[in-house]
Amino acid sequence: MRTISAALLTSLLVATALTPVGADDMTHQRALSVAKEPHNWLLHHGNYEGWRFSSLKDINTDTVKNLRPVFTVALGGYESGGRYKHGNLQATPIVENGMMYVTDGWGSVYAIDVSNGRKASIKWKFDPGTDRAWAGDVACCGVNNRGVALWKDKVISVSLDGRLFSLDKATGEMVWERKVADPAVAETLTLAPLVIRDIAIVGVAGGEYGIRGWIDGTDLNTGKQVWRTYTIPGPGEPGHETWKDGKERYKHGGGSVWVTATYDPETDTFYQGIGNAGPDWDPEYRPGDNKWAASVLALDPTTGKIKWGYQYTPNDPYDYDEVSEHPIINARVSGENRKLVVHVARNGFYYALDRSSGEFILGKQYVDELNWTTGLDPATGRPLNYNPNTDVQEYRPGSHGSRAKPKSDRLCPSHYGGKNWQPGAYNPELNLLFVASIEGCNEVETVEQKDFVSQGGTVKPRERFAGGAGRPTERLYGSLKALDPTTGETVGRLRLTYPNYSGVLATAGNLVFLGQYDGSFSAHDAKTLQEVWSFNVGTGINAPPITYSVDGKQYVAVLVGSRQPQNLWNYAPELRHTSTASMLYVFGLQ
Repeated sequence: MRTISAALLTSLLVATALTPVGADDMTHQRALSVAKEPHNWLLHHGNYEGWRFSSLKDINTDTVKNLRPVFTVALGGYESGGRYKHGNLQATPIVENGMMYVTDGWGSVYAIDVSNGRKASIKWKFDPGTDRAWAGDVACCGVNNRGVALWKDKVISVSLDGRLFSLDKATGEMVWERKVADPAVAETLTLAPLVIRDIAIVGVAGGEYGIRGWIDGTDLNTGKQVWRTYTIPGPGEPGHETWKDGKERYKHGGGSVWVTATYDPETDTFYQGIGNAGPDWDPEYRPGDNKWAASVLALDPTTGKIKWGYQYTPNDPYDYDEVSEHPIINARVSGENRKLVVHVARNGFYYALDRSSGEFILGKQYVDELNWTTGLDPATGRPLNYNPNTDVQEYRPGSHGSRAKPKSDRLCPSHYGGKNWQPGAYNPELNLLFVASIEGCNEVETVEQKDFVSQGGTVKPRERFAGGAGRPTERLYGSLKALDPTTGETVGRLRLTYPNYSGVLATAGNLVFLGQYDGSFSAHDAKTLQEVWSFNVGTGINAPPITYSVDGKQYVAVLVGSRQPQNLWNYAPELRHTSTASMLYVFGLQ
């Protein structure tokens, strides 16, 4: 039986590699040219550059008043799963010629025919068969899945328990699967794969459980690993010297990856945001700058080789991981044409870097309140109170805990960050970045982290490896902001009732769409940020919207049904009884 199975698998893989490219297949050239297909949404961020912008403009500031729900689709993901009752909807839908590919929180993939315009039908569903109770307990920060990618005539997806799948786009039948991550040591997969040519790039989640982060490339023709690059460098690798504990603690140093990277075809480089160091709040356990946690890495997609890295918060004591997208923008800065990779960071600053060298160009505070540092060094971008002569950083005294004084004072922005994982959007016609942020402050407390030997000699993935906790001290709120990427200046702002975890979409109709925890799905004038349309779906929204068109008619789609976390209830008790759903909403002009 094993011989027959191996032979069948080999023949399938050979057939995959040799299958002629069809007219509707997702090729690398097509991925490079998505702007020619504005009716589709073919890549996770809309394009490789990470803009989440659509040139469709039938829905605009004049017509948006006529936007109505045209159909909804109920998804699964409600099955009991350990300490989580359901999967959290965070996926970005992919749309190709009237067919939508989307995942629920547990990683089931749905192919939904949306070509009718009045109703939709599920053509197939692929369930990865994840052991929900077990995987839910192992997952560090919720049961999540952020979507799929297209390659040739296949759909590429991941499951929480660490598997990567190639699915037949027409039928949903699995062609192959590869075990990429190991949940037995708290490694999980939650991000949408990034496909560059024939390689699927994913990264590992689990930074709060003592993993050592990595980024991984799979040859989609064979289902085999091509390369793996660790985000926390080992002996002999550049940056290893920044782990000065002398106890090999880099082996569980965090640096997780759970948001899809951006890609620059001109230099053949992808830019991956990297998560927090582990443990989160006990930097004395991990003296040194702790590269490449809280950083961006520029990598070669063919080999996985690191070209350069830039660290935002060395020896980070705040849990300011920087996994979110790094958009690619060409702009004039101080009278000079620059090729930028930019980042709206969780630590409260906007950064612009040279995307070829990683050189710091400029940085600017964008959150309403920031107190952990007095600013950024204009030459290096490092926090002004960074001390190169100490191995454990003390940024503003009292802004973080220590073993001597565990509880911090008021920390701004809160440890949730100014912008967490939720994606922003860039409108190239207005040259503006739109950011849905989290505003306000909280406190963090340090608890001395015990190493694995002291815990009994083995890795215990169900026990947190955080070295403390963050706690709300006041009601957080949100903002929708417009930033000038050439200066970092905030040129527009609108206060939101709730901190935002859905992200935004920008369109040539001069609109910005976003969802909120109370179920509000709204459109805003891109020039004024004022709300021009809103519809309440009755349950929280924790996923970014997209837009597409069929037969010349434009639609806006978003997944709704976020899990209301306990920390939200602490400062928004009116949401305590909000019921969770698992739905796709699609809106169109009436």
